[in-house]
Amino acid sequence: MRKRIRIIVAALVMALLLAVPALALSPGTARVTGEALRFRAGPSLDAEVLGLADKGTVVEILEDLGEWCRVLWDGEEGYMSSRYLEQITVNEAENEDEPEPEPTPEPDPEPEPEPEQEEEKPAKEDEGEYPCTGVLTGNAVRFRAAPDLEADVYDFFSTGRRVTVLGKEGDWYRVEASGKTGYLYAQYVSIREKQDYEPLPAAGDLAESVIRFAEDSLGVPYSYGGTSPSGFDCSGLVYYCFLNSGVKLNRTASGQYTQGVYVEKEDLEPGDLVFFVSPGTWSIGHVGIYIGDGEFIHASTGSHEVVVSELDGSYWTTNYYGARRITE
Repeated sequence: MRKRIRIIVAALVMALLLAVPALALSPGTARVTGEALRFRAGPSLDAEVLGLADKGTVVEILEDLGEWCRVLWDGEEGYMSSRYLEQITVNEAENEDEPEPEPTPEPDPEPEPEPEQEEEKPAKEDEGEYPCTGVLTGNAVRFRAAPDLEADVYDFFSTGRRVTVLGKEGDWYRVEASGKTGYLYAQYVSIREKQDYEPLPAAGDLAESVIRFAEDSLGVPYSYGGTSPSGFDCSGLVYYCFLNSGVKLNRTASGQYTQGVYVEKEDLEPGDLVFFVSPGTWSIGHVGIYIGDGEFIHASTGSHEVVVSELDGSYWTTNYYGARRITE
């Protein structure tokens, strides 16, 4: 009899645990708590599996949909089960191991120069051309307020995140990201050569001008309804770049798709507009500016700013809708 009661009590406890809804997750950083968690193209068990995330993997939550979360992982947007994600606060993350190496010891002081000998000016530490684009190569890399391991943390960036690099100070890059200026440890930032973003000569004057305005907008924060350098949404960025190049487009992504001429994906040229549907629909929900070499610039809700993305990424390939070429 007692054994039967224990079984009934255990079953009731399990039922109550299963009935308790998972805590809502807020946009921000989260940790995977399950083994080999599936990263899917849509919020469904039938959606395509884009990858498997190991336990402890750090992802960025973009939106909590209840049983599913829309997340950013390795530079791609997709979906993960909310049940196997655990929110990470800035305070919690401060206590974890981070991919920043131990600070190097200071070198021995140099001897004083000879009395009548003119002191030689030190060479510039970094001869790079700035601003330029950097790509994060580490996970949960701290974006700090100053070039110091003890400085305040603004945010945590994942692999593939792009930032605007303004300069280098010792072992740190000074960067603009998420509407702030701060510092990232240089070891975890890969610099993209400036010429990577040079438009091809065949693109024409309009395309070259549009791409220049788009490149100058890298790092500008995402703002719904925004059409200025203080903040852009996806179609707002396109509208701004073309307007400042002498061509007035429609304001929305769906409206912009009605302009210009249709272009096959294999015939894309720098300056063409690329359009994407919202996941699981046939409704145009996003637009960007193709810049060549399989890349496009767009105002990303996932990265919260204007970034460069790979057109052949799983998410963008799955949701690609079409392209238009705008002529003067």
